[in-house]
Amino acid sequence: MNGDKYNLRSGGYQRPPLASSAASNYTSYTNHHHPPTSTAATARSRPTPRISRASGPLSARSMPQQQQQQIAQTATSNSGDGIGNMTYEQREQLREVFDAIDRTGRGFIPTSKLADIVKLLGLGKPSRETLEGWISGIDPANMGKIDYSRLEHFISLRYDEADQKQEIMNAFKLFKPDTKDTENARITLADLQRISTHLGEHIPDDELREMINIADIGETGGVDFADFTRVMRKTGLF
Repeated sequence: MNGDKYNLRSGGYQRPPLASSAASNYTSYTNHHHPPTSTAATARSRPTPRISRASGPLSARSMPQQQQQQIAQTATSNSGDGIGNMTYEQREQLREVFDAIDRTGRGFIPTSKLADIVKLLGLGKPSRETLEGWISGIDPANMGKIDYSRLEHFISLRYDEADQKQEIMNAFKLFKPDTKDTENARITLADLQRISTHLGEHIPDDELREMINIADIGETGGVDFADFTRVMRKTGLF
């Protein structure tokens, strides 16, 4: 509805574009779950999450157990439709890649090829921790191999994640329209002031600063893409 205004705090008009709804729901979520406090009364001592980066061969033991379990779960399950979300062309490409690796026709390939396959399909380069978690999820018995059916399901989830990331990135760019390096950019007080003015709402600077403080886990003074993604997923839009 082009004539309706969208409320920055509470989420307004019906059926807005997903990116616009996500951007507005960022401020809606932070206000709703953490009522604004005055700047003087705001005192946070939240530690920055740390990820263990172990060296040596890939092993499920080289990362924290809880983190390993979380990533392993994403390797085989999500809230979408799984394989049904892959296109015919994507399946054909995956089949070709699988057959090129499985030249003897045994019906399975080494899990050590997983990172290469993901990268070849244009789905990014996973971190060491992510790759370890994926392998733990798709090969819990540590057999060192995966068949085509399980690989197809795994890859379908990676396509889902890539689509979701793009939608969140589109929402992030509403706050940072001129940035070229989205993943290293940060939403600042000035960005929230601009969005507030654009939507015709007056929100005190203290409240806007509190919105940033709530999402800014690393206490960098701004909301980076990782912070923004975490908040967006909590809104239920993604």
